[in-house]
Amino acid sequence: MKGAIGNAFIMNLVITFIIIFFSLLIGGMAYSKAYRVKNFLINEIELFERQDKHYFNKPLLYKNEWDETVNKYLGNIGYPLANNYSSCPDKSEEGFTKWIWSEPGRYDYCIYNKMVITDSDNDRIYRQKYYYQVKVFMKMDLPVVGKMIRIPITSETKTYAIYR
Repeated sequence: MKGAIGNAFIMNLVITFIIIFFSLLIGGMAYSKAYRVKNFLINEIELFERQDKHYFNKPLLYKNEWDETVNKYLGNIGYPLANNYSSCPDKSEEGFTKWIWSEPGRYDYCIYNKMVITDSDNDRIYRQKYYYQVKVFMKMDLPVVGKMIRIPITSETKTYAIYR
């Protein structure tokens, strides 16, 4: 009887370590995927800004080009689609405007824009500054608790300035 209790304890210990190991492995892979997606979106925003397309100042004009480029990459990497409209919270009280947000059928990421208008006293130049904030979600592909675990990863682009 003593040996049966000892074997059961060792078996429970082994199962616990296997669960912990696989959770860390799956979590690391999910974080890596979300981090790559975040960096890709930031680089694409900077590419659109560098090409002087100003996609986010004219969202309807370049929306198809943006979706074509980004959706192709997100489909290849296996990034998940959104299930509902509540993925991207409204951050208008912080001064952010939603530019791209997740909705059913689109990929699950959010892009916000924050506009800051400043007036420089020493050279009397009216400047308009803005930057973008990207939010992607790390989703764990676990059988039972995978839908409940959704961790946001947020980053910002550099600040762009328009001189007038």
